[in-house]
Parts: sequence; structure tokens; C-alpha cells
Amino acid sequence: MINNLNNLKLGFLLVAILSLVSCEKMIAIDPPLNETSTATVYSSDKLAASALSGMYGTLSQSETQSLNFTLYSSLQADDLLYLYTATSLVEMNNNSYSVLSTTQAGVFSDWYSVIYKANAIIDGLQTYSGTSDSIKKEYTAEAKFVRAYCYFNLVNTFGSIPLVLTTDVTVSAYLPKSNVDSVYNQITKDLLDARDNLKNDYSFTSGSRVGVNKYVADALLARIYLFRKDYSNAEFYANEVITSGLYSLTSSANINNTFVNTSTESIWLLSSYLSATTQYTAEGVAFNPFSISLTYLYYQLRPSFVQLYSSNDLRRVNWMKDLTFGGNTYTIPFKYKYRDNASAIAAGVTELPVIMRLSEQYLIRAEARAQLGSNLDGALSDLNMVHSRAGLSTFSSLNQKNLIDTIALENRKEFFCEQAFRWFNLKRTATADAILGSLKSTYTSRSQLLPIPQAAIDANPQLTQNPGY
Repeated sequence: MINNLNNLKLGFLLVAILSLVSCEKMIAIDPPLNETSTATVYSSDKLAASALSGMYGTLSQSETQSLNFTLYSSLQADDLLYLYTATSLVEMNNNSYSVLSTTQAGVFSDWYSVIYKANAIIDGLQTYSGTSDSIKKEYTAEAKFVRAYCYFNLVNTFGSIPLVLTTDVTVSAYLPKSNVDSVYNQITKDLLDARDNLKNDYSFTSGSRVGVNKYVADALLARIYLFRKDYSNAEFYANEVITSGLYSLTSSANINNTFVNTSTESIWLLSSYLSATTQYTAEGVAFNPFSISLTYLYYQLRPSFVQLYSSNDLRRVNWMKDLTFGGNTYTIPFKYKYRDNASAIAAGVTELPVIMRLSEQYLIRAEARAQLGSNLDGALSDLNMVHSRAGLSTFSSLNQKNLIDTIALENRKEFFCEQAFRWFNLKRTATADAILGSLKSTYTSRSQLLPIPQAAIDANPQLTQNPGY
């Protein structure tokens, strides 16, 4: 059974897929309703702002970003179990994907739809006059950041992919795959360009952290360099964020406020997937049962994962919830606590999707320092910042190997069912085969990558399928 959110948004996904197929091009995305492909869009700052808004709206309202990025990756990894029989979710749960499935077609087209909008903004601002220099600089930087974010998720989901940097479909429709290194080089270039042209604060969005600034770009750069094993740069950019003075971890007493819109820990938020006045998230809808009944329980955290926590770990206490049906206890993700506006309003809370937060930067800097081996005390201190916030005693001494292993475990405990942290980290650290192979009989090495959608391959003779499919 598919959860209520997927039922509501199935039409959106089908439209995206049909558009992909019917245009007979790998990527053929219509311009958004609040954009045109003419100079009119860039004839004033106000009109250019609508194009930027369209890009962010496409990102935040997509099926992939609003829910499935977290849901699918948590099922693919070892955080979450699916309890019903919808084929697409069973495939993710079992790491056994069909090349004809609409699931990966939706993921593929969602990320590329946002990339199209980003490319349109970058091209339009350079081609046409009418916007002020400051707006041109800011909006180009934001579009490059968003393009880099989307490509990071694409390359870690599909591996080698077409690197589309233009809105010209006569070019993009028949691009071959670019190798992973080339994609990462473009991601890094975009982020370095972006950080040099973004503001140092959130003044551009009147203090709201749905805005992108220099330190948002630095945070993603730190993650990119960690994935590329460039530990010196990973440490440098994580340190830039940590020492910026803009962010602080939520306290142990207020750990439940980590995922609200006013959290000091948030580096980058997205707007709600429904509207600007929605105070709950798609993840809150998906993971919190509609009714206290086993009939409406679609997912549970794997018991073996839950057992990793001590009973006094505040993440176990506050970010998970136990439900008992028929004498059996099921534990669900509870980072986002509301599934409708009425309950969020009653609690006086607005929850927004948290895309990046400060604890990741502490753990990136910790791992980078531990891998370099030159500042183990600093790595231990960073680890303890996150560990002690969870209400736990600090670690007093760890050798390099134990420190690296402990940081990895802390990452797992901190970021369960949050974006694709666990799934991407399993692949980054080359532990996916060993861990998931022993857990799931249906897992194989090819499971680390989704297959390229068959519709895209049929439309583009330059595209090849991923190994094993």
C-alpha cells in the first residue's frame, strides 16, 4: 500500500515521466509557468526573482526532494523497513530494481528538471540585459549552487550521468554519460564560483534560512571534499561554517527544536512542499501514521538499528517514537512530528525540511582530522560536540582507527532517515556490500546504483545502462 502522500502526488510523477518519454529526448522539460525563454524574464530584477522562485519551487515541491530522497535511500540502506506491498517501495527495500520501473524515472527527471531551471537562469542572466549587477551576481551564484546540489545527488544515485550545462535541447538531448570525476569537477567549480558571489548572511532572504549564502556553499563543499577523500579541503570548508558565528547546535534541552524553522543549527532549509503557509513536512506525513492502527503503519525503523542506541540517548528519546499494536512494538522516525497544519499550529511550531545542519559539519571536520591523523584531539572534540548534545558522556581517548569508526557510528545515529546520509555514506566508505549483503538476500553489488531509466535510453542512443542491468 502506498502512503497517502504518494497517492496525492502520483499524478505529478506520471506527468513528469510522460513528458520525458513523449518528447523523445533525454531531458525535455517545459519552461515553468512563471518563466519564459525570452529576454522578458530578465528585463527587471522583479521578473528575474520569479525565475529564481520557480527554480526553488520545482526543487522543494518535487516528489523526490520533498519525500522520496529520504524514503528511498533509508529503505535502500539499513535504517528503515517497508511493511506493505507497493512494488516500487518493495524494490527499494530489497535493493532489487527494475529498469522499467517508474521509480527511478521520477528521481532522474526530478533532479534534471531543477537543473534545467538553474541552467535557464545562468544562461538568461548572462545573455540578456535588464537586471542589476548585484542581482545578476546573486542569482547566478544561487543557480550554480542548486545545480551543484542536484548533480551531487544524481551522481551518487546513478553514477556516471549526462552533464547538462545548457537549456539547448539540441545539445542536451543526446549527451553521453560523463564520468563521475568530471561531474564532481563541475560540482566543485560551481560551488567555488557560488561561494565567491554569495552574501555572508541571510539578509537576502530577510533572515530566513531557506536562503542560500556563502556558508551554505561551504557546507556542501565540505561534504563534496569528504566524498572525494580530499580531507584537507573538507576540514577547511567545514571549519569555515563552524567558525562563521551564524550557527550553533541546539542544546540537549531543546533537541526537539532541531527540525523547526527557527533552529540555530539549520544551515539550509527548503520551503514546504505544499505552500508557504504549510507548517508540516512530507516526511511527517509519511512516517507518522494517519491513525493509531497497524493498518496505517507503513514503515518502521529496523530493530537492529534501534538497538544501537542507549536508553538515555536523547535522539532515541526524542527523534524516535514507539508504537504498540497487538503486543508488538514498532519504532518509527519522529524527527518531524506533525502530519497536518492543525496539529502544528496547536503546538505553535513550523517544521521545514532541513537539508543541511551544523552537526554534519562537526562530524565532517572530525572525520577529516581523524583521517589526516594530524589533529586527533581536535577530531575527538568535534565528535564530542555532537555526542554530548545527545545527553551522553564524552569520549576521553580513542586511537585513530577507533576514532574513525566511532565517528562513522555517530553519523549513523545522528542522521538516520535524513536525506540520503546513511545510503551515500555506505557507498562512500565501500562498506555497502559487506553490510547490506549480509542483511538482505536480494542485495547485490549492482544495487549501489539505480538503473538509468529505460525511457531515457530509448530516447538517447548515446546513453548506456549501468552495469548489471
